[in-house]
Amino acid sequence: MASPSLWLHQIRDGEAPFVFFPPAGGSASAAYGVVAAFAPEWSVWGVQYPARGPRLREAAPGSIRELAAACLPSIVDDAGRTVLFGHSFGAYVAYDVAQLLEGLGRPVAGLVVAGVPAPGQPLPGLAAEDLAEGALIAALRRQGGTASTLLDDEELMELVLPALRADLTLSREYVDDHGRRLTTPVAALGGRDDHVVTGAQLDSWAGVTDSWLGAELAGGHHFFYVDDPDLLARTVDRHWARVASA
Repeated sequence: MASPSLWLHQIRDGEAPFVFFPPAGGSASAAYGVVAAFAPEWSVWGVQYPARGPRLREAAPGSIRELAAACLPSIVDDAGRTVLFGHSFGAYVAYDVAQLLEGLGRPVAGLVVAGVPAPGQPLPGLAAEDLAEGALIAALRRQGGTASTLLDDEELMELVLPALRADLTLSREYVDDHGRRLTTPVAALGGRDDHVVTGAQLDSWAGVTDSWLGAELAGGHHFFYVDDPDLLARTVDRHWARVASA
């Protein structure tokens, strides 16, 4: 893995890279919540999108493809030992990265997706009227994973909601135009109490790869890995422990 950049923030050093693509409105700091569950062989990285966190003053990205292409230079050199994890909006970015790397003949070791159906499937709650401030805050309350004290902070929401709205718009506009199935192994995870995506919708990811590892549901809501980071770590170790220890 290349040295830390604007796009990738290293949370912990290790041998094989695990790269966390955060959900809509999120930043690289989301990876801090799962790092303790991972075996020491894994080098944990969080993707830092523009227009939030330390990149708050930068322009919002214009497309998921733009985000994916910008992440490639930091991943390509060690792609064969890298596992990508994307949650919700981040799953689309991670998937596009996996596709771009396969197009370069440098596939990643694996891809784990969560919290969203595969590209091309209907996306719940992404009509234009669902992106208004009140609707977004109500959706965040239903999904869990965000403290009520934060959702009630009007000044904080003024900073957070524009990035969230922009990311959700990119999700709605994303088109998988790669024209091929991945050879990269793909696994899907979700929460049994998730109001955004069902287990059946997670199964739709089977259609994007020739190496489908299946879907698994944990106890919890849309942000299930906040309550149970061990599930994510166990899934990665079950399928890619040899990659990390090689």
